[in-house]
Amino acid sequence: MAQTTRTFRIFVSSTFSDLKEERNAIQKHVFPRLRDLCTQHGCRFQAIDLRWGVREEAGLDQQTMKICLDEVNRSQRASPRPNFIVLLGDRYGWRPLPAEIPSGEYRRIEQRVTDEGDKQLLTTWYRRDDNATPPVYCLLPRKQQDRFANFAVWESEVERPLRRALLQATQANFSDD
Repeated sequence: MAQTTRTFRIFVSSTFSDLKEERNAIQKHVFPRLRDLCTQHGCRFQAIDLRWGVREEAGLDQQTMKICLDEVNRSQRASPRPNFIVLLGDRYGWRPLPAEIPSGEYRRIEQRVTDEGDKQLLTTWYRRDDNATPPVYCLLPRKQQDRFANFAVWESEVERPLRRALLQATQANFSDD
């Protein structure tokens, strides 16, 4: 048997729920053939599909995107190309709030948010981290309040309104300040 010298590490990206059948088909029919092909040429094949790797706890901690992007970077560092597959469908999927906002940008956003309810959301859910260099404002975990463990409640009461407020505050170019 040929000695394994290289690994082809492929990150699979798509919305989890609406492309489930397509992901399953690739897992069942395509990846085994790629694994065999790599083995024939003394290589390894490794598919990274985070449907099973991102726990609900990571979502509650606002870490889902960070975990996914870290895996993409790991694949890029550890593997020759190609190392990324994206499956696109009719829906764009979930757009998370930024996990971190640089402190200068946060201050400009905070100045531009005029609605008191939106200001309350911003100051409730983002906290300054002075241990970061430079300092950043971090999105707090959803689990800080039990009722936000329910994604539908989180999305309707916090995520959607806060995203809208952030978008409105950043519509104009920050260089105008």
